[in-house]
Amino acid sequence: MIRLHRSISKRFGVKDTSGRGTDMPRKSSIKRKLTLTFVVIIFVTVLIFELIFTFGINSYYYQNIEQILKDRMQITVEVYDTFLGYESLGSKAKFILENASVPEYVDAQILDKQGNIIESTARFNSDHQVSTKEFLSAKSGSTSVWRGRSPETDELIMAVSTPLSESGNIIGVLRYMTSIEEVDKTVKVYLLYAYLIGVGVLVVVLNLSTIMAKRIVEPIYELKAVADNIALGNFNIKAQKYAEDELGELADTINYMAEEIMKTEKLKHDFISSISHELRTPLTSIKGWSETILTGSIENVEETKLGLEIISKETERLHGLVENLLDFSKLEAERIVLSKIPLNLVELIERVFKQFSTVIKTSGLTYHVSSAEKEVIINGDRNRLKQVLINIVDNAIKHTPTGGAVVCQISLMEDKVILTIRDNGSGIAKEHLDRIVDRFYKANPNQGGSGLGLAITKRIVELHDGVLKIESELGKGTAVSVILPMK
Repeated sequence: MIRLHRSISKRFGVKDTSGRGTDMPRKSSIKRKLTLTFVVIIFVTVLIFELIFTFGINSYYYQNIEQILKDRMQITVEVYDTFLGYESLGSKAKFILENASVPEYVDAQILDKQGNIIESTARFNSDHQVSTKEFLSAKSGSTSVWRGRSPETDELIMAVSTPLSESGNIIGVLRYMTSIEEVDKTVKVYLLYAYLIGVGVLVVVLNLSTIMAKRIVEPIYELKAVADNIALGNFNIKAQKYAEDELGELADTINYMAEEIMKTEKLKHDFISSISHELRTPLTSIKGWSETILTGSIENVEETKLGLEIISKETERLHGLVENLLDFSKLEAERIVLSKIPLNLVELIERVFKQFSTVIKTSGLTYHVSSAEKEVIINGDRNRLKQVLINIVDNAIKHTPTGGAVVCQISLMEDKVILTIRDNGSGIAKEHLDRIVDRFYKANPNQGGSGLGLAITKRIVELHDGVLKIESELGKGTAVSVILPMK
């Protein structure tokens, strides 16, 4: 297993960071667990089969013999009860056995209540008193069976005893006895075969389980090696998909994860480059104009005023950039607490457009706000919702050419309010539309900004239990809808 992991690590060029490259044995492994699980399941199954087989074969042989002895004995007892019920046991014992249908392999005995053999078909009388369990049970009035070693021959026998009665009193015992030595040997041979087959099955299952576990675990080790590579920063590696199963889905997930990490890394790199540029440009202007003014080399008051205006605008630009970064950081850490109050959404959007009225006018644009109701009351954080609307309106103005229009429409649908800001600007390409709200993402890399505005907007809307929806067609314009719950 260690060699397997080493070969996979070598194949993918990943460092062995898990300790498997050392000689220390691992406490646990999936392969071992799978193999053990398979073996335990089959072992329990084989064990149950062996127990059933053992019970079945014992029942088949021994119970058959027992039933034969009982049937023969019953015939003999019926003859005794019918014809010899009033004679003494000693005088009729010989007659009973001579006329009984006794197979050659069975020894039939008549015993008195003390266990002494009165008569036997084997013509064998012994001073030894019978005291086996089935004899004692027969003395008590019930037919019983016993299996064990014969005291005389030490061979394995089966004995069936039943009481002989006269006028309701037990006067003796009829005992049928046969050797089961050969039967026992046959049963043992069958059981031995069954146990050997069981052991063979376990050996085969152990080997098959090891092979199956290896086939299951090898892709897991490869996926682990790929994950190690990704952890080390190698995102170009791909996990191999062996089958359309859970491991195949895991391989797809790892590949998707690697692609997403690559995209995020690229976004991060682009963001750092972009933010560096966004910070450097205003700082350069601020530094240049401040040094020029401080040296006193500018004699023209108008030029000094221009320099101060540039410093002020660039400072405001830096302030907005830093605010965006701080807001995004708080949103990511979920540290923003909303101060929700009842507010009129119509009044709020009108204030936002009035705030942009000068910019709209100087840009050669027009705007219009329409609402189904004069007052649309919602529960929300006024400042945060204003931030959302400012971001959307600002984007609409920036991407709408001279002569264009920015239109806001507020409509009601059941328990929701839909605020849509539509422009007839440049629009957004389809390949960018799905990712336009992702953090750091910019449809145009050369465009200024941090790429956080819409990401922040979307998160604030979601904190209000709302939905941000963007529809756009390249060259025709964009519609941004904010869907919020009514108060």
